[in-house]
Amino acid sequence: MKKAFTLIELLVVIAIIAIIAAILFPVFQGAKSASKKTSCLSNMKQIGTGFALYLGDSDGLYPTCDNDKAKIDGQPPDPETPDQDGPPERDWTITTQPYIKNFEIFRCSSDPSVGPKDPKNPDLAREYRSSYTVNGWSEYDLKESAITRPAEWVLLAERNNKVRPAKTWWMFYWWVWQGTGPGVWPPSLTPSPDANAALDLALDRHEMNPNWLFGDGHVRASVLAKLWLPGKENRFWPNP
Repeated sequence: MKKAFTLIELLVVIAIIAIIAAILFPVFQGAKSASKKTSCLSNMKQIGTGFALYLGDSDGLYPTCDNDKAKIDGQPPDPETPDQDGPPERDWTITTQPYIKNFEIFRCSSDPSVGPKDPKNPDLAREYRSSYTVNGWSEYDLKESAITRPAEWVLLAERNNKVRPAKTWWMFYWWVWQGTGPGVWPPSLTPSPDANAALDLALDRHEMNPNWLFGDGHVRASVLAKLWLPGKENRFWPNP
């Protein structure tokens, strides 16, 4: 007589497999998330190297944030307001390419936005070249020598492409955060980021612990609260 599994035995085996799968699924998901976060960190590290090489060939002057034709006339925190958009040659993702030689590292695998078919000429109405955004103060003829604490200054952050339009390259609307009156630099009171930061930055990426590139080239993960500190301790001001 041949031996065979009974229905009860089959149900028990299926139940055991289901329990094991339920236990292992979060582990696999966690490993996948960790892999994406590490890949993103590596991207930002390579971008940091590209920035360093660019600075070495540009008398220490940081590349600009966007591709507008107009040269900035005002001083921080007043933004430039050009009438026309120009070619992308001024955008930091383009000017660092001779050193990076890879458009793929501008995209985080956890970024759900639509990547460009042609990274050199993305459709700015719907395609996002970069998952990262540069500190807006680089738009104001910022020199490397002016950064008083490069190891503590945030140069690059993960960008919220779910909300922001594809055209914007810079990080934070400083002039809005400081109010409509004349800008004071450095500000006597650091405005709260709560109402604005989540619109600019992908603070929910990598399980609410996004990566940040600092002025000295190192990258680390952190929640915003540990970086947006009061007064001169704030990690986004280049030279408090």
